[in-house]
Amino acid sequence: GGGSDVGQRLVEHPDVPIITFTGSRETGVAVTKAAAENLKHVHLELGGKNAIIVMDDADLDLAVDGIVWSAFGTSGQRCTAASRVIVHEAVYDQLALRLVARVEQMRLGPGWEDDTDVGPVINKSALEKIHSYTEIGKDEGAKLLTGGEVADGTGLEKGFYYRPTVFGDVESGMRIAQEEIFGPTTALIRVRSLDEAIAVSNGVEYGLSSSIFSRDVNKAFRAMRDLNTGITYINAGTIGAEVHLPFGGTKHTGNGHREAGQAALDVFTEWKSIYVDYSGKLQRAQIDTAE
Repeated sequence: GGGSDVGQRLVEHPDVPIITFTGSRETGVAVTKAAAENLKHVHLELGGKNAIIVMDDADLDLAVDGIVWSAFGTSGQRCTAASRVIVHEAVYDQLALRLVARVEQMRLGPGWEDDTDVGPVINKSALEKIHSYTEIGKDEGAKLLTGGEVADGTGLEKGFYYRPTVFGDVESGMRIAQEEIFGPTTALIRVRSLDEAIAVSNGVEYGLSSSIFSRDVNKAFRAMRDLNTGITYINAGTIGAEVHLPFGGTKHTGNGHREAGQAALDVFTEWKSIYVDYSGKLQRAQIDTAE
């Protein structure tokens, strides 16, 4: 059967004690409600609107590498993809120029070809959704710096390809800066300080992955403390979670549980307390004391 039919049966079946779900917030809420009827444990991995912060002291070449990999690797179809880039005003113009130049050199093609930089998105519906957000961004007043169109041509006939897209002059309240797009699209947001950058990064309903590029270790530690996400990278992109570390997010990204690492054991197992006594005498806890 289809995913929704099978999923519904799994959630409702009495022999299934735990449900782990990765997908949209709306479906995650529905799964939780259905599972609550049988008091099942539920682990949710939902959306993300992940941001890379680029400070005025950042290595811009390294930052561009991180942005390109995080925003357009796997065509932006990862829950940790960087769909926002929050840039200090002192380096905004320079960063934008370097990023656009790099993006316009990227090659679209099948994922099995070694020289492919951006592959197809999963289906026509996803392609249409991605393009709809391009139109939304333009209507909201954001500046389309590159991309923003369905790609076709030789070698692209058998897939759903979208040109990697960069918006500039994006305001943090715009829909393209608030809603998960799940495609090769990212939005540049200009800020004046680290305080503002952190506030903008935190100003979405999700809290999965975040990143900051800075040569200042104090700024890095400030970001570690104040960015409200389950994962924070320093001088690296937002994707590429390590299997030995807990993976998951805050706010509407999930329900507090973590996958991977030692923390995953708490999701998929139950604690059981064991008491063993061979003394031959009943020990009344909290009453008897040692003689």
